[in-house]
Amino acid sequence: MMKALTSAIAIALMLGPAMAAQQANEDLPRRQYESGLSFLQGQRYTEALKDFQAIIDSFPKSQVADNALLQIALYFLDVARDLSSTQTAVDQLLKVYPDSDSAPMAHVVGGRVAMTKGRAPADVDAAVASFERVERLFPGNDAVPAAGFYAGEALRLVRRHDEALERFRRVSSSYPNSPWAARANLAAGYCLVQSERAAVALPEVQRVRQWQPQTAMAADALNLNSILYRLYVRAPGQPAFAFSGRFVGDERANFDDVIGVTIDRANRVLLGHNKGIAVFDAKGALTSTVGASQPTAFFVDEAGRVVFAREAALHTEKVASVPIMVPQPSPKPARPVEEIAAVVALSTGQRILVDKKEKSVIRVGPDGRYIGPFAAAINTERLAANTLDDVAMIDRDSKAINILDREGKQLSRILAKGPNYQFDEPVDIAFDQLGHLYVLDRGRASVFVFGPKNRLITTFTIAEKTPGAFTRARSLGLDAAGRMFIFDERAKRIQVYQ
Repeated sequence: MMKALTSAIAIALMLGPAMAAQQANEDLPRRQYESGLSFLQGQRYTEALKDFQAIIDSFPKSQVADNALLQIALYFLDVARDLSSTQTAVDQLLKVYPDSDSAPMAHVVGGRVAMTKGRAPADVDAAVASFERVERLFPGNDAVPAAGFYAGEALRLVRRHDEALERFRRVSSSYPNSPWAARANLAAGYCLVQSERAAVALPEVQRVRQWQPQTAMAADALNLNSILYRLYVRAPGQPAFAFSGRFVGDERANFDDVIGVTIDRANRVLLGHNKGIAVFDAKGALTSTVGASQPTAFFVDEAGRVVFAREAALHTEKVASVPIMVPQPSPKPARPVEEIAAVVALSTGQRILVDKKEKSVIRVGPDGRYIGPFAAAINTERLAANTLDDVAMIDRDSKAINILDREGKQLSRILAKGPNYQFDEPVDIAFDQLGHLYVLDRGRASVFVFGPKNRLITTFTIAEKTPGAFTRARSLGLDAAGRMFIFDERAKRIQVYQ
């Protein structure tokens, strides 16, 4: 007995320093990983990447090396939108750390890369296969509901709504307490609306508020249900909208030559005019102005920065301006796009711009590099993009609305005259979060709302000389809850309808 005890003590004395050294070796990479996460949270991405890369270079066998590599992959996918670098990080993670706790989510990220690259059948099949692999290889892992959700998303993005709906409902029923279940319910609501089953979408979305109250997802659910209630419950028995009595902006500011109204993800209200872009907070108070003389268009980019078009270039505060040039047949030099009448950003990072002089729509990269034509021979000054990257544009000559997919292929066309409506002077368009298209008609002082298959859902107007009337409307914006923000030249400010 004593001999065995003595041996055990001897072994412990020999292993003690080794175990302490191993613990010390793990402490530093773990602290560096936590430092990287802190930098990420503060959006100091360069510093975060330094920490994560240091772990991979100096502590490749530490317990957090795989986590650091996963964070790098997510940065390149969600922030930098660099698919090649994302795939490189994913491939390295799955090769070096195939059985780590980050491997399941690496498969999810790999599927998201395939999903983002394209929407051809082969791309969708590759993405769905990557997601399905997660449950087969790592049953019971926390990444399984994430994979199920993204499998549904891959199908939703190509309008395979019934198949997507099946995937979403599988996630919400199998993992009801997971945040991915809430996201699946919201996406299911979208599919139901697009399948013309809006009445069923209401309880589907409402479940998120019941199951996960006091969460960001519950707030998103409230926004979607507000849209559904207005368009499918309140209307057509009564007007879908009413003037809220709220205004954004001071009529004494004399906003002239208004080029657009946008509400960004932070609920800021932005108004573009001849002296720049006025930025208001959610309560309508002016917080800042992006100075610009005679801008022709603007949008808010992926980093929340205001980007405006002026003199053949895109300008961003504290960032070098990006000239927009279109190649010409040799030996002609590339020509500048002299007037960019409208611009929208796609989820790929590409920008779709209206070349007003040439009456065409072109596609450029985030760096302004010309990629190719998007739509030719159209006289338009207004664009809108939805969550599927469909782009709607007003054809000023025919007064119709053309809707194209993100490859530039025409999906549909809303004619100037149809059942129960006729356009007179459509001046602006916007999509809500559920894919409804809103058309602001200055001539009729009305907003026409179209749903799936371009079916008219409702028409909203306010009689002249009534509070909230918009008889000289110029621009339209929508927030996440589908509230309308209309700039009217007679009111000289933005009026809010809910």
